[in-house]
Amino acid sequence: MGGISAEADRAALWLPLLRRLTDVSPTYVVWKQIDSALEGEGDIDSAADPSDWNALEHEFRVWAASNRLEPVAVCNHIPGGRNLIAAPERMASFLELSIKHNKVFRGSMLFTLDELAPLAIVDPRGFRRVRPGAEGLLKLVLNGSRWGGRPNLEGLRTKHVVELLDQDEEGARLAAHLFGPAETAVLALADRVRAGGWERRAMLAVEARALLKAARHPATLTRRAWFRAFSTQRCPIVQAIVGGGRRIPGDREAWFRNVAQSHAVYRPAMSYGARDGG
Repeated sequence: MGGISAEADRAALWLPLLRRLTDVSPTYVVWKQIDSALEGEGDIDSAADPSDWNALEHEFRVWAASNRLEPVAVCNHIPGGRNLIAAPERMASFLELSIKHNKVFRGSMLFTLDELAPLAIVDPRGFRRVRPGAEGLLKLVLNGSRWGGRPNLEGLRTKHVVELLDQDEEGARLAAHLFGPAETAVLALADRVRAGGWERRAMLAVEARALLKAARHPATLTRRAWFRAFSTQRCPIVQAIVGGGRRIPGDREAWFRNVAQSHAVYRPAMSYGARDGG
């Protein structure tokens, strides 16, 4: 496979990989961000059983090498997952594939991989993903809200929340089960957002349920607090993901040397650095 150089060709880059990952792992599923990755500079949020992560990482590295997308770096610092990045010099932002086993919201577990399984379909483009309505409901809460039940209008717009909800009402209804006692509230919020408004009381109910669950299971909250206190300050990959727009700051070589102190970094025909299991 020849290299693809243009930023506009990200769909042509990503789709063969997503199809291959679906073939390699029976648990692999994309749950968020697919269109922003294919059409722009977004990442791909996916999930898979941890027993499949090494195989998925291998396929990512083969794909990167085949398309001249190296260097590749592997980050294990975000709780519950592994982040793979490919950072060819010709691209302004690096390509990021996130693979998780679970997702945390407001300090408590929002879902695990097993809970995503009933929401999965095979996309017409040939890879496994959650239903559009389920993606829309997850984005509504994760990207479309702020603390205190307030809306994030930019998140609602840029993540195409209304369009996803409108496209697949049944998928949204099925995904509401993930919110437990707040199922009715999150569906009421979705209906209000589809109508062009916001329901703060409903979002506060969703938030309160998550916080109560976090208080009952403090280990999840503790891991999240550690991540925010240490990884967001000390991990250069996390810093570039969270606040840097997936762009490498300053000197590329100096940045990769820094990354290699705590991550595996792979370049053409060689590798260096140490895998950090943190």
